[in-house]
Amino acid sequence: MKFKRHIFTVVSRVCHCEAKPHRLSLRGDFSPRSNLKTGSGQAPQSLFFALIIALFLFFPLYAFAETKEIISEGTYNMGDGETPSVAESRALLQAKRTALEQAGTYVESWTKVENLQLTKDEIQVLASGIMEVEILDKKRTVVREGEGIHFWVQIKAKVNPDKIEEMAKRVKEKSVVEDYKKIQEAYDKSQREIEELKKQLAGAKGEKEKKQVEAKITDKERLFEANQWFEKGYDYDINKEYDNAIEAYTKAIQLDPNYAEAHYNRGLSYSSKGQYDKAVEDYSRAIIINPNYTDAYYRRGRTYYSKVQYDKAIDDFNKVISIDPNYHDPMYIGIYLNRYNQGNSAIYYWCGMAYYHEGQYDQAINNFDKAISIGSTDAVLYNTRGMMYDLKGLHDKAIEDYSKSITLDPKHADAYYYNRGNASLKLGNIKKAISDFQKACDMGYENGCKNLQMALEKR
Repeated sequence: MKFKRHIFTVVSRVCHCEAKPHRLSLRGDFSPRSNLKTGSGQAPQSLFFALIIALFLFFPLYAFAETKEIISEGTYNMGDGETPSVAESRALLQAKRTALEQAGTYVESWTKVENLQLTKDEIQVLASGIMEVEILDKKRTVVREGEGIHFWVQIKAKVNPDKIEEMAKRVKEKSVVEDYKKIQEAYDKSQREIEELKKQLAGAKGEKEKKQVEAKITDKERLFEANQWFEKGYDYDINKEYDNAIEAYTKAIQLDPNYAEAHYNRGLSYSSKGQYDKAVEDYSRAIIINPNYTDAYYRRGRTYYSKVQYDKAIDDFNKVISIDPNYHDPMYIGIYLNRYNQGNSAIYYWCGMAYYHEGQYDQAINNFDKAISIGSTDAVLYNTRGMMYDLKGLHDKAIEDYSKSITLDPKHADAYYYNRGNASLKLGNIKKAISDFQKACDMGYENGCKNLQMALEKR
């Protein structure tokens, strides 16, 4: 672990040891030895002070590098109509939640040392995603005759700091906080409903009414188990364990075939594995269950785009816009648009790109106009709209957009210079074209170098 390496480095230096020390372009490029003298052959006193100081300085960091272990307990009283396995799961859930509070505190301390900018909610989700749980002991005790069984579970939760930094990136690139809250809210709702049903069961009059309430309890338990599998799938998904995620989501769907979110999330896992046909099937099923599921339409549209089925992608993107004109990509903006606070421009960007591939440049420009009008300042948007103007022969407008792209992102402007050079060349301004090709070439853009030579020959 890196903190151990830090300590070793400091000590070895004090001891003076012997050891030696992608952007779019118009042409389609989207593409020593120590001099210590001790007299006696022993290290000087200052050396020991230095060692002590080094250890005190780095020991706290080293401590954070160790895996955190948390012992926690949970309990649950099972009543009539409930099943032991689910009752035990509810006790386990309580133990996990208690452990998660301590895990969150540990993770928060670690992130402060590493200067990771995370919110309280993101820290909680991160801790949940990396916490490994082992059941140490469990017991069942009859409370009183006719009053149910008391379940007790003791667990050991481990938090490995080696996973924190990578998980922090995942938490940032996906809107997991909202999803995590929904999962926990589902648990809380389930518990409230079960408690209410147990009261109804206690006051049931007659065998028929009792069986009806028991059936409702069974149904609620089934949904509780489905939510558990969904949470497992989500944790696997965040950890990029897509096969395990798919298996967990599948079990959630088997318990609740109308679990739209489980279909949608399984679709995401299939997409991550490049299994686009299966992803489309899941997104489509989620849409059947929930006809206004904008995330499913959007993600299916993105999948159709990946499958080069641009007409279908356009239909899905426009469906999203019709439902929510301010739709925000819940996961990430995309390959070229990577500014997370501009997610509401993503739908218009991808819709515009689909129109571009279909040769409908006016519609593409309309979508890029919309993306820009809602506040996006992404250089790629201006560059792409400039390409559309170029294709329509509106080279002056194209040059304006390429210039805007260069202003917004000068460090990655190689393709923008190249495109502007081509537009200037088409307008007969060879001098400006040469200047832009030269800049593109200087920035390492190979096609810029090629066009520079061509322009120089024409001069």
